[in-house]
Amino acid sequence: MLQILREIKDVAFATVDDKGMPQIRIIDIMLVEGEKIYFCTARGKDFYSQLMCDGSVAITGMNREYQMIRLNGKARKLDDQKMWIDRIFEENPSMNSVYPDDSRYVRKSASMIL
Repeated sequence: MLQILREIKDVAFATVDDKGMPQIRIIDIMLVEGEKIYFCTARGKDFYSQLMCDGSVAITGMNREYQMIRLNGKARKLDDQKMWIDRIFEENPSMNSVYPDDSRYVRKSASMIL
């Protein structure tokens, strides 16, 4: 099921803001390993703040065969950020043109949802 999310890649992530209002945005699934999905966001974004505050997230996506995947869980910030960011960029080479060289480390933070 999680591999379907990786194949869809751009999925909707919902969190709750500091006023209790739902917030949703499209985020790329960067890696899938076992029962975990990996994604990243910039440290200065509201999404990052919402994840760090509560960590609760709901995700949904639909593939070309109209199979919908929906799940929820808790996201957490990973240790060894540099290693995970490097791995995400290695698995998703298009990210290199958006965040060239060391700029990937300045703004990005890897997170994981279980």
